[in-house]
This record gives sequence, C-alpha cells and structure tokens, in this order.
Amino acid sequence: MPTVLWKPFRDIRRGTAADAGMSIREAVLGCGRWGSFHLWYGHRSGNSVIGWEPEGNPHYERLRLTGRNSYLQLPAEVELTEDLDDVAGSDVVVVTVPAQSFRSLCRTLSGLDLSSSDLVLCMKGIERGTGMRLSEISLQEGVSPRSLSVWVGPGHPQQFVAGVPSCMIVASGKEEDALRVSSIFSTDLIRFYRSRDLTGCEVGAATKNIVGIAAGLLDGLNLSGLKGALMARAPQEVARLVRAMGGDWRSVYGLSHLGDYEATLFSPYSHNRMYGEALARGGNTEDIPLAEGVDTATATIELAAGHGVDMPITSTVTKIIEGEMPVREALAELFARPEKEEFSSELC
Repeated sequence: MPTVLWKPFRDIRRGTAADAGMSIREAVLGCGRWGSFHLWYGHRSGNSVIGWEPEGNPHYERLRLTGRNSYLQLPAEVELTEDLDDVAGSDVVVVTVPAQSFRSLCRTLSGLDLSSSDLVLCMKGIERGTGMRLSEISLQEGVSPRSLSVWVGPGHPQQFVAGVPSCMIVASGKEEDALRVSSIFSTDLIRFYRSRDLTGCEVGAATKNIVGIAAGLLDGLNLSGLKGALMARAPQEVARLVRAMGGDWRSVYGLSHLGDYEATLFSPYSHNRMYGEALARGGNTEDIPLAEGVDTATATIELAAGHGVDMPITSTVTKIIEGEMPVREALAELFARPEKEEFSSELC
C-alpha cells in the first residue's frame, strides 16, 4: 500500500453497519476516471464495493476484463456489474456519472428502493438548459435515499493512488448525514471537512471547472502569469452568484472552489485546464477527455442572468467556447472593462 504523509486522527463510522462489526456495502455508479478511483478508495476504506456501468462503454470493458485502466489497478475483491438492480440494498451509493447525464440516471434510480442508502454525488456541474444543481435534479426526479450529500474538493486519482493525501468536503442539508458519510470514508489519505451549505458547495465545485478552462486559455497564450489575477477575481464573481442563490458565499473560499484551484488551474491532470489550453492553441479539443466546465459555463451564465449577477470571467470563457469571439479579442474586452475598487462596501 502506498505510503502517505500523515496518520488518521480517528477511524469511526457513526451510525453505520460498521458499528455492528459489519462491512459497509458501497455501490459506485459510473466507472470512469473518478468512478474507478472510488472503487479503489472504497475498498481501501474497508468497504465491500460494487461498481456499475451500462454496457457499451469501451473504457469500462477494459476495466471489466482486466481490472485495470490508465489510472489504477482494482483490487480483486471489487465487483463490477451492468445491472443497476445489483446495487439495491447498498449502505452508501456513490455517483460519478457525467453531470449532464445525471438526470437520465435519476429517472432509473427513482424506481429503486434507496431508503436505507446514503446517496453521495461526486460530480461537479450545473445542468445546461435548466441551471439546476445536481442535488436539485435528484429531488425533482423523485430519487428518495436515506440522505443526500455531495463530496467535492481537490485531488486527482493519479495522486491519490500514489499516496498523496488531500482534504475534501462533504456537504449535506443535515449535519448528522454529513458526519455519517465523512466518517465512512475518512482515512489517512483524505481528511474530510463538513458543510450544511449544499448551494455554495455545489455551485463552487461546478464553477471551478470554468476557472480551470480560463487558466488553460492563459497557458495556451503563454500568459500564465495572469493566473494570480484570475485566482483573485474569479471567486468574487462566483461568491456573488452563490449569495444571490441563497447560499453561503464563504463556501466559495473553501475546499469546494478556491481550495481546488491548484488541482484545476495548474495540474497537468486537469481536463478543464487541458481543454482551455487546446482551445487557445487551436488544437483539437475533441481529443481532450470530459471537461465538465464546457457545459457548466453556458449553464452558469444562464443562471447568473436569471439572478441578475455579473460574471465577466465566466461570460468571457463562454463566448470563447461557443465561438462568439476569438480568444485574444475576448481577453482584450475583459481587460477593457472600467476600472473599479477591488473591494467595495458590497460583497465582491
């Protein structure tokens, strides 16, 4: 097992099957990059793990046949299935499917009995066309778990499997639900913090991918020195949106957003940064793995308009993605905005 940099403060699983000395049954829905990590990490946490993916995905076929993908080797004890009924009765259900396909999955999950399952959403996105957060989609489609949480924050599978620890956050509407979920997964590899601010954590996590694309655009133009300014200004416009939506703007400056900047704005593993860099250099963005920030940028601008919130960085990224304006022209327009105080009496 990889060496990690610190020892756990505790190893508790309050209110779970582990209290009775039983192994927790964990289901992971979606076996891509993050899904395979959760399969690996769930087993490492001592859980009995099963992963689900529908038939027809060639990346999943490799994982199913060999137990390996380009990120990791699964333990032999991890089960894989293409039958969603096999996940019924799990103590915890972790979801890692692409954000824009989550509604389709929810329509199937609404027919499953999840009344004894903690549902944990590990994706980062806002639905295009509706502006809905993922937890809102789950509720709208009639999914009825014991509890609903989101698990977000910094980290890449490549780093975790190499033994590099990180801090992440579990957000839920109820403190006891966030405590139970974080206790299930707390190990020497991930230290969890908790939040009751679903709105701030979901919006913060989703929009950091937009900022990742902006960082990639700067890299592609050899303007990486502007990332400092990007890191200072982007959280302010996201905080304005979170506040307008009724969330706690302070969440934007925590692990869900600002705390995830290193992994998103600088890391060579960041798909969103890679996408922005390829876009700026005129490369083929179709060769870049899933970059959730692409659809989230459009969804966020629609959401901001509905709440009357000005988001100049997000607007600029959206114009570039949708081909409305060349990269350099769009950045020049952003810089040409009227000068202002950095901090006014109002937030941001």
